[in-house]
Amino acid sequence: MRDAAVPAPVRPAFVMGYTLAQIGAYVAFVPLLNIVLPIQADTLSPGNGSLVLSQVAILGALAAGATNFIAGTVSDRAEGPLRGRRPWIVGGALATSAACLAIVAVPTSGALVLAVVLFQIALNIMFGPLNAVLADRVPDVQKGMVSAMIGLGFPVATLFAALVIAVLLRDQTLRMLVVAATVITLVVPFGLGLKEPTRQAAPLGLRRLSFYALRDRDFLMAFVSRLLVQVAITLNVLYLLFFLQQETDIGRRFPDLRAEAILGWLMAAATMASLVVGFAGGFLSDRFRRRKAFVASGALMMGGGALLLIAMPQWPGPLVAQLLFGAGLGLYSTVDVALVAEVLPSRENAGRDLGIMNLAITLPQFAAPLLGMLLISMAAQAMTWIFASAAVFALAGALAVARISKVM
Repeated sequence: MRDAAVPAPVRPAFVMGYTLAQIGAYVAFVPLLNIVLPIQADTLSPGNGSLVLSQVAILGALAAGATNFIAGTVSDRAEGPLRGRRPWIVGGALATSAACLAIVAVPTSGALVLAVVLFQIALNIMFGPLNAVLADRVPDVQKGMVSAMIGLGFPVATLFAALVIAVLLRDQTLRMLVVAATVITLVVPFGLGLKEPTRQAAPLGLRRLSFYALRDRDFLMAFVSRLLVQVAITLNVLYLLFFLQQETDIGRRFPDLRAEAILGWLMAAATMASLVVGFAGGFLSDRFRRRKAFVASGALMMGGGALLLIAMPQWPGPLVAQLLFGAGLGLYSTVDVALVAEVLPSRENAGRDLGIMNLAITLPQFAAPLLGMLLISMAAQAMTWIFASAAVFALAGALAVARISKVM
């Protein structure tokens, strides 16, 4: 990142607060995408749940991408009461919690689409500025360590979804009440206490809402890598429950367990692998000053997990496959955060450029369900083809990150 001003080292209290806020942000959507939304879609449209889920995911992803980019840009430049990251983080967290409850209150699949779009808008008003805090406040020498800590967000939220949402709770409304309360408890205190760095005043105009950062080759390669790998991740998130129901023997092996409970235990096992491998990877990438090898290795592990799921669909194959996929996800997502923060063209426009980078997460939420819909409608054994596609995308993402030159 090319800036004259280098942030001061951050203290443990900041790291802990930021980590809790990231966990809260991930709790907002991981249980929704993995568990609540598939069940809600199938309840409102019996027999067509996977298609409704795909449609909801596509429109929600479009709303998420646009909102994250705009919110990040505006939080770079806004003046007055909306200046900085704080009001967007706090306001977005409150709006996200309200949208969580709306999703389980809707009576039709059409209303579900609208509720998810509103949820994605609220979530990304919070998430864009929250992610930009890493570039604002953390120097390069601590980015791996802080990324390892905030990288706990996704796996801890997944564990929360698996054990609390899928296994412990059964009522959909109660599930989302717990999610909403968790988001407010973890995100709002950090947002209210956030100390903002001084920013140079500059007008907010169309020029600031540009995609100029993509002209930087390393930023572009990081974007492409994340885009490809996120397609693999999104396919796994959206269709794993359906794969378990259609392609495995879990119904015969575990006749007394609900499919979503088995999914929950698989998610829990994968999350533990993700936690251990991701946490170690973040610290080791700081120590050895190597990011690319860790990121590429994580992508390859995810690809291997997807292929293993296809090759060994009978139990315990799904467990081994998700352990490998989870370990790769933890390694990739943790170190990729640090890598991206280092290839940002400018700290001055961190919110905008991270909003652009976030499109590499939200566009797959559009592309993956679109691909899923195509394969479901055209191919026999569609779930097998979906996870084969996930493996191909993960491999391509590993190859893309190798082309970055600015970061070792």
